[in-house]
Amino acid sequence: MRQQRKKRTAESLPSRIKFYADEDVEIHLVNFLRQRHKLNITTAAELGFTGRDDRFHFQEAKRQGRFLLTCDKDFLNHSQFPFNQMVGVVILDIPSERPGVGWTIVALEREIVPSGKHIHGTKIVIHAGNFDIYWRDETGKVQKQNLRF
Repeated sequence: MRQQRKKRTAESLPSRIKFYADEDVEIHLVNFLRQRHKLNITTAAELGFTGRDDRFHFQEAKRQGRFLLTCDKDFLNHSQFPFNQMVGVVILDIPSERPGVGWTIVALEREIVPSGKHIHGTKIVIHAGNFDIYWRDETGKVQKQNLRF
């Protein structure tokens, strides 16, 4: 007799990360990720934080205990946006149309969101077919690893 598998919901997954999307992330992508993939995303626009600078969004994401979701590679400036002052940053370095959206979903759903606390304090750049992870090691040196998915 086949066992019936229990459907996993966003609430039943342990340590799923939450996102704060700045103004660079298109709302249609945010809505799609929320509706179809049940990701927990708050946006700057919804909170009335339009026209704010990168520093504000970086600090707001930390204040909310969320990963900053952005398309802005300026957040890779580790001296301006230090690892010890964030929950994490996910940078979407892909086209907003398909297949870019597909790569975003694969990376977020399979690799990043389920990781939970294991990726806190990292900066992740999603490219088509791979992603880069940046972190500070125990000596304080920035490390980078490229992973395919």
